[in-house]
Order: sequence, then C-alpha cells, then structure tokens
Amino acid sequence: MTESLKNSSYFYTKNELNYSLKFMIKKVLVIKLGSAVITNSSGNINKAVIKKIAAEVSVLSKQYKIVLVSSGAVSSGKKYLDNYKGTLMQRKAAAAIGNPILIQLYRNYFQKQGLIVAQALCERGHFSNRNQFLQLKETFTTFWQNNVIPIVNENDVVNSQELKFSDNDELATLIAIGFDAESLMLCTSVGGLLDGSGNIIEEVENIKGETLSLVKKKNRNLVLVVCCPNSPSPGWPPA
Repeated sequence: MTESLKNSSYFYTKNELNYSLKFMIKKVLVIKLGSAVITNSSGNINKAVIKKIAAEVSVLSKQYKIVLVSSGAVSSGKKYLDNYKGTLMQRKAAAAIGNPILIQLYRNYFQKQGLIVAQALCERGHFSNRNQFLQLKETFTTFWQNNVIPIVNENDVVNSQELKFSDNDELATLIAIGFDAESLMLCTSVGGLLDGSGNIIEEVENIKGETLSLVKKKNRNLVLVVCCPNSPSPGWPPA
C-alpha cells in the first residue's frame, strides 16, 4: 500500500472499521424517568434509585445508543424557593435551580460506571425546525460516538407556556420518533396501563379508540412500558 494512501483521510484501520460497524448496528433506546420514580415520599431525589439507574443504563449502553429523558428538576429545586406554591414562574425558577443539582447526581453515579453524562435542554423548536432538529441529531451522534449518555429535559426557563411540551412523555416520544428509536421506555410508579376496573393490561397489541379512552390524567403513569416507534409519523422529520 502506498504511503499516500495510508495518509489519506479515507484510510481506516481494522479496529476503526470494527468500531464503526458496531456503532452503526446499535439501535437507539429512549428511557423516560418520571419524578415519581426518582424521588422519595418527601419529594427529594432518591440517590439509591439514581445509583441503580446508572448501573443498569451502563449495561444497556453496550447494546444501545441511550437517551435518558429525566424529570425531577423541579422537585430538586423547589425547596430553595420561599413559599413555593407551584406557580408557573416558581416552577421555571425551581427547574433552573434543580437542573444542575440533578445532573450532578447523575454525573457522580454514572462516573462510577465509567460513563460521562451530558445535559441536553430541549425546546419545541428543536423538533419543528429542520435545521435545529438535524443539529440536535448530530450532537447526539457525537455523544454516542464518545460513550456519553445524554440526559434530556425541557428548557423551562426560556420556553413560553404556549410552546411548552405537555410533559416529558411528549418530549421522549418526539425524540424516539425523530431518532428512529427501536424502543421507548416510559418509567413511573404505576404497574402499567389500567383497564376500566383498575386491572393492569399486560400487553396492548393494537392502539384503538377503546385503548385511548383508558389514557386519562389519573392513569397516565406507566412503568417499563415499551413501544416501538420505528415507523416515522407522516411529515417527519420536519421539512
């Protein structure tokens, strides 16, 4: 092989090719963690749970490109505000205080697993504007190429009420569809989707009107519910 070919930017070693192939084979897994999962009865972040999440995600990261969508910023920050009543401005302030607290906890426990975390605060514009969406996707690809776990939350401080995501379930779903994730896992404190009698439905094969009628405000919390959004919705990604 000529020296010029070896020095070419198109020349890759066997190890580099093997790494690229493994990276391409990995599917995307989006995991959404609700506040009820990572907080205790007092509303404080449960460090034992964060430690367990870090250990389990570490194992999963060997097989998947992980996106962790985590609630808990408001819960982490609200205790630092006097007379917290849960108003919109107080929630924004609590999220701004709580986000660095939450990400530091994740950082500490993921670091013990040999992983680095990155904070990604998203806005609706990232999913409605094609250029912003593609930049977001390229940034996440860079994270995965460097074994970094992105931890996503909404950018509450700058988002207006009209442009807010309805909740982190919506944010996780948009990421899962946009990134062509193999699976989306929604984790909260309830055992699963409940029927009209309060019994857990073990498996939902077809989402029809009858199934959607069960999704009420008081029954939205799902734990380890996996769906496969491999078929992008019409018009996605944004034009």
